[in-house]
Amino acid sequence: MQDSSHFRFIFKLFASWLERFQLRLARADALLALSLLGLISGLVAGLVIIVFRLALEWTQALYLGEGSDGFGALAPIWRFLLPVGGGLLIGLMMQYARQEWRSVGVSHVMERLQYHQGRFPLPNAVLQFFGAWLALASGHSVGKEGPVVHLGVAASNIPAQRLGLPNNSLRVLAACGTAAAIAAIFNTPLAGVAFAMEVLMFGYTVAAFAPVLLAAVSATVLTQLVFGNELAFVVPSLSLGNLSELPLVLVLGILIGILAATFIRLLRSSFLHTRAWPWWLRGLVAGLVVGTAGYFVPEIMGLGYDTVNRLILGELALWLMLAIVVLKLLASTVTVGMGIPGGLIGPALVVGAACGGSVGYVASYLGWVEASSIGFYVLLGMGAMMAGTLQAPLAGLIAILELTGNPGTIFPGMLAVITATLVSAWLHGQESMFQAMLMATGRDYRNDPLVQSLRRVGVAAVMDKALLHLPPRVSRRELEDLLMDSPRWILVEAGEALPQLLAAMDVAIALKEQPELDELDLNELPAKRLEVATVDLQATLQDARECLQDYHVEALLVVRRQGEVLSRIYGVLTASAVENSYHY
Repeated sequence: MQDSSHFRFIFKLFASWLERFQLRLARADALLALSLLGLISGLVAGLVIIVFRLALEWTQALYLGEGSDGFGALAPIWRFLLPVGGGLLIGLMMQYARQEWRSVGVSHVMERLQYHQGRFPLPNAVLQFFGAWLALASGHSVGKEGPVVHLGVAASNIPAQRLGLPNNSLRVLAACGTAAAIAAIFNTPLAGVAFAMEVLMFGYTVAAFAPVLLAAVSATVLTQLVFGNELAFVVPSLSLGNLSELPLVLVLGILIGILAATFIRLLRSSFLHTRAWPWWLRGLVAGLVVGTAGYFVPEIMGLGYDTVNRLILGELALWLMLAIVVLKLLASTVTVGMGIPGGLIGPALVVGAACGGSVGYVASYLGWVEASSIGFYVLLGMGAMMAGTLQAPLAGLIAILELTGNPGTIFPGMLAVITATLVSAWLHGQESMFQAMLMATGRDYRNDPLVQSLRRVGVAAVMDKALLHLPPRVSRRELEDLLMDSPRWILVEAGEALPQLLAAMDVAIALKEQPELDELDLNELPAKRLEVATVDLQATLQDARECLQDYHVEALLVVRRQGEVLSRIYGVLTASAVENSYHY
């Protein structure tokens, strides 16, 4: 019995601390609390990514050899059969999964942030893990970053959901999981931060930047302990020969911008034209496309890191580089567009690298640049393609710097990256490839400054807690004593219905005007009664604003529910309070 009482005491103590922590997180400036969560989420996401990476590397080592990413070592017939078989298995897995479990990848993350307050279901993450593992192991032309972003965000947010943390903090944790995942899989912590802030958060704020930075650092430390601190690509010392090469860099940026827009259009078209197909057929056709292309050009299969290394070292012929541009572009957009779980950044890097290598090769052949400069244009092509497809120039520039460890790319890279970004935006629009996929489903991911501002604050940070909860009939003496504490609102019990909301000032005036009454009926007092609805304590101000508009009410009761039962009312949130939060 004593042990049981100790356990109850500890549980109540933890519940009390957790409630205070939840209320603190609702504030937009809860920097220390969010930073602590960012650190923890980075560690959790890092562990999940390590497990995923080990599973993938162990599987590929069975038939490719230790540390190899090159499917060229396989016989041509196996390069055809492996993606066909893998695609069919993925299609069957998706076919028999429940409809709501099939959404995966970065587009899924953006959808959950836009329409589900940053809440992520566990079954989708499980399907993502095994689907992406199977796709990558079977040589499909996809990358790792899409799956690991989904897994990193789920690993960060699902425990936070179980603890009932407010929705505004779930959005920050999603950015933390994203940065941690990119940092862990590529060993690029700063690029992970830039990706999370530019692609998901659409801006930089101190309250979001600090926890995201800590998440990326903690995840990188974990993965470096397991896998070491090796760069993804082997890069010799490369830099711009002289300023006369800048026009060539500009031309490269324009070409990459055209490629990036083509990439996005093909991806969207592939999705729209095949979404009515049964999943098993989608998987089979995707496998046939990759298998046929891989039969003739194995460099387009898998992640393509070995292909990029050979491009940087100038080991591939011009015809092969052009073949990689065309076939990798086609295979990747068809594969992901048909629903195969996988990332798009990896394929975009390979396509950009091959395009950059082709430009460098032609320029070298014409005597405009040194032959040793081909690798330099490969690097510029990678950064420009990433920036053009993501509409995230800073993320593209930083990624190449961290992936290669070559600072010589920064100055010309800025020109190539911004040119590709602008050309892609002009040809296709300013949405990234992930936004394009989301919009193809009839959804949108808005970059609205007002919405972004309201989502950063929880209702608990703005609600008015100066309220009384009273029965309909109350004595004058009791009411006078309670009004001494200067409440601003009075909730009058109404049975099974929501309490009536009265301004305490109106009650005080009515009390003064009727001195003869020893007992007052609050339902009969001449006072303005506000129409109310409820909003959960975890909600953001954006959720509250939508609730006010949907229910056409003047105020919200901030509540906590246990199932369908209203367990506690924490405060009152008026329409004017929400409006003032973004006007001032």
